[in-house]
Amino acid sequence: MLRYALGLVALLTIFSSCSTEFNLTGEYQEKALVYGLLDPSDNPNTGGDGHLFRIQKAFLGEESAFVMAQNADSSYFKYEDLFVEVAEYDENGDETNRWALDTVVIGNKETGNPDDGVIDFFGPTQRLYKLDENIDADMEYEVTLKKRPSIIPIGDMTIANMDTVTPIADAITAIVNPTSFRWNTPSKISHDNGTAQKMDLFNTSGQFKDYTIRFDAADRARQYEVWMRFYYREVVGGNETEKSIEWQVSTFELESGASSWQVQLPSEGIYSRIGSELSVDPTIIRYIGLKAGSPNNLVPSGNFSHDFDFFIRMAGDELFEYININNPSNSGALQDKPVYTNVNNGLGVVSSRTETKFRGLYLTPSAEQQLVDGEYTQGLNFTDDD
Repeated sequence: MLRYALGLVALLTIFSSCSTEFNLTGEYQEKALVYGLLDPSDNPNTGGDGHLFRIQKAFLGEESAFVMAQNADSSYFKYEDLFVEVAEYDENGDETNRWALDTVVIGNKETGNPDDGVIDFFGPTQRLYKLDENIDADMEYEVTLKKRPSIIPIGDMTIANMDTVTPIADAITAIVNPTSFRWNTPSKISHDNGTAQKMDLFNTSGQFKDYTIRFDAADRARQYEVWMRFYYREVVGGNETEKSIEWQVSTFELESGASSWQVQLPSEGIYSRIGSELSVDPTIIRYIGLKAGSPNNLVPSGNFSHDFDFFIRMAGDELFEYININNPSNSGALQDKPVYTNVNNGLGVVSSRTETKFRGLYLTPSAEQQLVDGEYTQGLNFTDDD
């Protein structure tokens, strides 16, 4: 630390002896910022809303970065100057489709931490680029940014001078294939054939019983997150309301070539999480799960309540690397982290993600009873109305 301080003093001495004026900002170099996560479940032909890309640029100026970040013009390319395309390539690298993207405006972007009252970024509207086409999980996709061509007048007409198209940045990614994922436990085949899937988290001998999820991995998925959602209903003053608690229970990496995997979910941790999320209130009666026969109940057999859902969220290679590098360090020491990007001549990440769901599991009677009077949830007024 002392050497660094002495070096800084020497540097300032050199500057003061040579000149009283110098530019702290340096020479500006335009750098594109590109973020996009392609998900087959966003395809319009399956009811999705299409695929969005956030495309902006780095900025430089004499003012505070916090001040400049509040000005949208600091971060956007001029619309009339930017030409954005997405190209599709097959397994041989041959181009099969190419689409020009146009802009959409979203209006719900937060401008910073809503609790501190400080505006950190421009908003609440933001300009994005949208691909309103269906992507194929067997293909690769490349987003390219170019300067729009200049216009040449020819008589009463104008044509684009394609010789003036200047590349700015590009990025390419493969697609995580959700259709290659297969649920083994719980059994999706049995579920679809009308067999209700149970969760025996507490056996009749009075012991916690862990639950194991087993599945065949999805093609090109590198990182997996397992989430649970627990359903219950609250009755207050005679009014019943459906509610849920959702949390992440596991995250892990699968190396290329891994075909199957299993995740053990500690049952005691499930009860503990539910107990920590809810408060004791004698005026509230809580029923376990979505009611049998309810339109939202997706348990195949109508005789059971719908108590739990599983969600597995998957990320491609580039998104995994981006998250892994930007995760906070556990060492407690300040570290200079490398900057990850797969955007050529730019910063950001273009990758793929998707999600698969298993909806509709019910608790066994002994597991339900543990919610009613177990050590983690007693006093929460849980009951079973089946």
